[in-house]
Amino acid sequence: MGRMKREYRTGGTNSRPFPLGLLAAFGLALTALGSAGAAQAATHGVAPETRALWVVRYSMTSPGQVERVVDIATQMNMNTLLVQVRGRGDAYYESDLAPRAEELEAQPQSFDPLTLMIERAHAQGLEVQAWINVYLVWSAGRSPRSALHVVNSHPEWIAVRSDGRRLVQMVPEEFEESRVEGMYLAPGNPEVRRHLRDLVKEIVTRYKVDGIHLDYVRNPEPDVGFDTGTRTAFMREFGIDPMRLVKPDTALVGLLSQDGIVDLRARWLQWQREQVTGFVRDARNDLNQINPKLKLTAAVIADQSAALNRYLQEWPVWLRTGLIDAAIPMAYAPSTTTVVRQLSAARAIPTERHLYAGIAVYNEGAREAAEKVRRARALGVDGISLFSYDALAARTGYARTLRNAVFREPADKKLMPWREQR
Repeated sequence: MGRMKREYRTGGTNSRPFPLGLLAAFGLALTALGSAGAAQAATHGVAPETRALWVVRYSMTSPGQVERVVDIATQMNMNTLLVQVRGRGDAYYESDLAPRAEELEAQPQSFDPLTLMIERAHAQGLEVQAWINVYLVWSAGRSPRSALHVVNSHPEWIAVRSDGRRLVQMVPEEFEESRVEGMYLAPGNPEVRRHLRDLVKEIVTRYKVDGIHLDYVRNPEPDVGFDTGTRTAFMREFGIDPMRLVKPDTALVGLLSQDGIVDLRARWLQWQREQVTGFVRDARNDLNQINPKLKLTAAVIADQSAALNRYLQEWPVWLRTGLIDAAIPMAYAPSTTTVVRQLSAARAIPTERHLYAGIAVYNEGAREAAEKVRRARALGVDGISLFSYDALAARTGYARTLRNAVFREPADKKLMPWREQR
């Protein structure tokens, strides 16, 4: 995104695990630096700043990988991990609602990546938020193997286009051509919302996470929402099947007039935005009921116009009204000017909640990334989030250069008084 947040980001797919030998060398190279940074913390008075790493699920497929994530994050003077536990409608944790991730098949059933990550991270003073891809549930060229997977168990929940084309029927080439990452659940379907709420509640009641981090909490494009569940929900409120608005017949024109059709089309798009916002609101309310200290953060489209009009994601409203505790605009453009413009626009949103700068490390050099971190700090953001751990650790010397440039000393995460001082 940001364009879009991509998982090591090419067309919505993920990087593969990087060589273990490289990881080991990387860890050894930072050990001395990490010790020195810890010793300096007490004397340099570094201002609190949330420093997060997005950790893609492929870095959690073995105990050794989990431990390296924590080691490297600690050595890099990070204080927060956004750990992807739901990537494509699957689970990197113990779930009754989603299938165990196929990438974990080589591991014993006793291996629970999220439990181990929480144990190791909390022992090092790192916060852990469970990162879930909300509506995006599949992008491979084949079907999921598990019958429990939502694509197989509830294909009627998958988004449908106005021409009747169901995303569940599309092939990778069609997704690429239309710039859609894969199969999305339909945000306007009430059953989808209930399912997603249950997933969030399952995670926070079973695990000692510090919060939930939402990603892909948006529509894939404006021209979806024509599944039966969504159409029915809209008709209950407005008395018109949204499919009729695509190519209005003479009867509808006579009933509503051309201006009326234009107005209702605009209301249809706004209603779809409100369905996404409704899930975010429900998630916040559910967290409040379970544990008001749990944080809710979201990775969002950095370009606010694109967020609103292409992806139907009203994240500035979430931030203004306190539905989320922190927004992380995915400002991944290689151009520093573009990144500064997007973050400046985000800083202009009136809110007491936090804004973190989502900075890419997969598409530029460490010095360029460091300059974006500096510019973001100059704007007064509350934190920095790097996308991603995987890209950072896969490039020899990159993390060391970035650490020395902008993360030389440890910093406490910035407190959220409305959550952390209750």
